[in-house]
Amino acid sequence: MEALGLKSEVMAGGTRFLVQTDYFAPTEKIISTLSDANKEFIRNETDFSKDVPLEKLKEALNSIHREMVSEMELLFYISDKIKTINHPVSNNKLGLVFLKQGLIDEAIKEFQIALERNPEFIEAYNNLGLAYLLQKNYKEAIEIFHRGLERNTRFADLYNNVGYAFYELGDCKQAIKRLEKALEINRDYAEAHFNLGQTFLKILHEKSEDDELPDLNECKNQALEHLMIAAELMPPRNLKYFDKIYEHIGTDNIEATFEILDNIKAVNYDRFEVDFESEFYLKFMFGGKGKDDAFISNYTNDLRTSIEKHPQYADLHNNLGIVYLIQCRNLFLKALDEFRQAIKINPEFSKAEKNLKLAENDGKGFLILLRAILK
Repeated sequence: MEALGLKSEVMAGGTRFLVQTDYFAPTEKIISTLSDANKEFIRNETDFSKDVPLEKLKEALNSIHREMVSEMELLFYISDKIKTINHPVSNNKLGLVFLKQGLIDEAIKEFQIALERNPEFIEAYNNLGLAYLLQKNYKEAIEIFHRGLERNTRFADLYNNVGYAFYELGDCKQAIKRLEKALEINRDYAEAHFNLGQTFLKILHEKSEDDELPDLNECKNQALEHLMIAAELMPPRNLKYFDKIYEHIGTDNIEATFEILDNIKAVNYDRFEVDFESEFYLKFMFGGKGKDDAFISNYTNDLRTSIEKHPQYADLHNNLGIVYLIQCRNLFLKALDEFRQAIKINPEFSKAEKNLKLAENDGKGFLILLRAILK
């Protein structure tokens, strides 16, 4: 089979990005990537049988390639539009989308702009700190998380994330202090239990004898307790991995637990797995997708699927409620169009005229409500 591949350059934010899409016959995959001169940011793989006719394969390759290019062009088009308004919520959401795409420097700029425009924007402090965590810039992350906590001492995510940053720096005492504070705010915070259990295991592994830390036997008990709670709060698919961890702890093979813990965290605590709301919001508000029924329907289905997987995530239920209102708004606008069409066909159709007038008058409140929710 002939080599099949496409390349396109996308200029955005002063950076030249390369979109490359190739078909790999041995693995029967179409692989599309986004990269700059130094790093690959996005890698999407699509299964595609080599037995499919060549023309269909070329069509699929072109379609996947165009979609990647279009998505990046739209993202930076939205970025340019947001530069013209003072709306920190949009900067924060754009930062999250950049973060999900691996464009960390671009994400940091957006979170910083959000905080310049609204220094009390707690979520932006948390997200900026997360961006520094991804860069392994733990000291900067800690500083940002603490700036957020100066403004809101009841934000459990900030305590959990700053605790994790201290853990990565090897300061288990400060990590325990912050993670326990996160659990004071939310006793069912699975990730905080997980991080706390991991911190006690680190002390146990390093056999630290710091007088300000619990003794090693207590660390072992605490590690087991918090990891068991985390396991109960997490999806059942993880239980077999936790059973292996308990086994290693029981035989004092602490080092063997860390690789398993890293794998569990990678699968279950992907911070951006369920954050497709930001991309939807930006495309809806700035990308011309407000009346795209297929786009809205796909987002609704994604939310429902995520809720099945994470029924305890309040944000997902809130976002589904908002998209239902958006669907109502679009149906409402279609209803107005139909009333107008009825009057156009029959200018003497008094019932349609009455319906249109009532809908226009009474519907204003609904549209104002939706605008306020999305603001």
